Amino acid sequence: MKKIFLNKYLWIALIALAAGIIYSMRSSQVEKKIQAKRSTATVEKGELVQRSTISGTVTPLRKTIITAPYIGYVRKVYIKLGQQVKAGDPIASVSATLSEGDIAYPLRSPFSGKVVQLNKSEGEFIKANDSSDFIARIDDISKMYIDSNVPELDRVKMQMGLEGTVKASAILNKNYKAVIRELTFAARESDRYGRSTAVEFPIRLEILDFDDLIQPGMSVIVDITTEKKDNILMLRHEFIARDKEIYFVTLTNGQKKTVELGLQNEEAAEITSGVTEGDQIQKVDFSEMTEKR
Repeated sequence: MKKIFLNKYLWIALIALAAGIIYSMRSSQVEKKIQAKRSTATVEKGELVQRSTISGTVTPLRKTIITAPYIGYVRKVYIKLGQQVKAGDPIASVSATLSEGDIAYPLRSPFSGKVVQLNKSEGEFIKANDSSDFIARIDDISKMYIDSNVPELDRVKMQMGLEGTVKASAILNKNYKAVIRELTFAARESDRYGRSTAVEFPIRLEILDFDDLIQPGMSVIVDITTEKKDNILMLRHEFIARDKEIYFVTLTNGQKKTVELGLQNEEAAEITSGVTEGDQIQKVDFSEMTEKR
């Protein structure tokens, strides 16, 4: 009886071992197919988009702070936070003292806009013409912009009128459109601790479809489309080899072909000559190229 049970367990073990071997062989075959697919590519036609990504800050068309013309006290505040004011509307009045006999003429808004900061209350002491001790800030948000800096390598790609996609760090579920309105022709001078820093060129973009969610001072990321081509032959970079100034690819039959490249982005390159649509290309073995060098 004991022998029968042993034989039974032996058969179960053999069946499990055979199943494991078959599963391993099939997994290996699948993996080989996947690897083979990853190691080859087909020259195909498609759309290639070249982008430059920059970070920036949202700014209004105009902004101003209302300060006191002399040392004194805030006698009267005529506005509320978030209020829309017109050019010439009274903002606040300031007097030398808070006594009833002192004359207090109102300070007025220089342009139409929104009260975005209210820094003083009635009765508070205020310094004269002190930008850190102001009464209120007014922003003209009839237009909204993004102020940023472009690295020198990307500056040559920039042109007036190029469009970009804006993503605000504080607004997760919405993108905005922007267009380049200003491009400087000289780099921003910067010198930190006696060392020269990265060369950057100031740039300004107008946000075309801003709403109440996006506010002055917000941090944003902008993807600017610098060039786009449709219906061109393309190939990913890992399938294109380079020897000095010559680019080439290797067909799946081992034949090497010299190619010329056009527009490129971080993923792929345009192939202007050397191959035809449908050609099968081997992935570049960079380890072999390193050993040869």
